[in-house]
Amino acid sequence: MEQSVIKNLPSILQYIYTLEQLSFDKANNQYITNTKKTAIDFDKVKDDYSTKNSLNKNAPKSNDALYISKNNTHYFIEFKNGNYRNFRKIDLISKIYDSLFILSDIKYEDGSQYIKNIVDFSKNYIYYILVYNSANNLNRQNYNLRFYIKSNLGLKKFKKFLLKEIYIYNEKEFEREFINKIIRNEP
Repeated sequence: MEQSVIKNLPSILQYIYTLEQLSFDKANNQYITNTKKTAIDFDKVKDDYSTKNSLNKNAPKSNDALYISKNNTHYFIEFKNGNYRNFRKIDLISKIYDSLFILSDIKYEDGSQYIKNIVDFSKNYIYYILVYNSANNLNRQNYNLRFYIKSNLGLKKFKKFLLKEIYIYNEKEFEREFINKIIRNEP
């Protein structure tokens, strides 16, 4: 996680956790990843945002984590431990939109906007990663499952429209492609 972001946005410092902690599924008492790399608990950012803006009755949804790299690339990460048949299209789509709107409203301590034009920024610098637990989705091959999730759950439309890229990984692919390649040399 990029340290300058933490220094410039101290209000989020209290929401920094390991990706292992952020991947924890309370219902099944299980972690999807065991990496110690840190990210922002975006659910807690959303909760804080909802409280400050009196949105508790109509609280927005959010992705589980936000990882910000050294080159200012932002990765929204959603961990899904259940079976893909239980993934709800409206929830995934709402989490993307709501997370972007919340991110667009974050300010530095001096009151200036963290991101001035969220649409342009998101098209160029925000990636979405959905990580699913392969043990709970054994009846589908990874390629077919990725295609199903992107197409049938409405994620495909976000690529180049509102997000730079969308990745669907099982937990092993997440470790290999994101942790060990993309952010390997990050703090």
